Amino acid sequence: MIIKSKTCLIYSPGGHYNELIKSLNGINFKNKYDVTFQVYLKKKTKDYFIMHPRKNFFRTIINFYQSFKILLKEKPKLIISTGADVCLATIILGKLFFKTRVIFIESAANVVTPTLTGRISYFFSDLFIIQHKNLIKYYPKAKLSKGFL
Repeated sequence: MIIKSKTCLIYSPGGHYNELIKSLNGINFKNKYDVTFQVYLKKKTKDYFIMHPRKNFFRTIINFYQSFKILLKEKPKLIISTGADVCLATIILGKLFFKTRVIFIESAANVVTPTLTGRISYFFSDLFIIQHKNLIKYYPKAKLSKGFL
C-alpha cells in the first residue's frame, strides 16, 4: 500500500516507536515526517524533535507551541501515533485547527486499563485501534487489531 498524503508519524522513542513501525509494515509513504523527543539515532527521514511534556505544565505549553509551529509548516493530511504524551498536542491541534485525520494505536502494554494518552486521543481520532479486546469497554468505537503489534 502507498500513502501519498503528507503524513506525520509521532511517537515516543522505544516501545511506542517499535509498535508504530510494526503496525506500518508494508505501507510506503511518499511524503512523511517524524516527530518525537530526544532520539540518539538519526534516520534518513525528515525529523522534528519537540519537548517531552512529562506531565509538567510549562513543558506541555512548550510542546503545544512547538507542535503548532510544525503543523503550520508541514500541514499534514494524516497523523498516525502510538503515543505517549508527546503526541497529544499534535493530535489535538491537528484535528481542531488543521482538520487532519488522526489514527491512534493504543499501546499493547496496557491490558487492563487505558492509557491517559489513549483516553484523550480517543476523542480526536478518526480511527482508534486497540490491541486487547477487554479495552473495548473503554473505547466502544475502537477497532480491535488482529494480533499484537
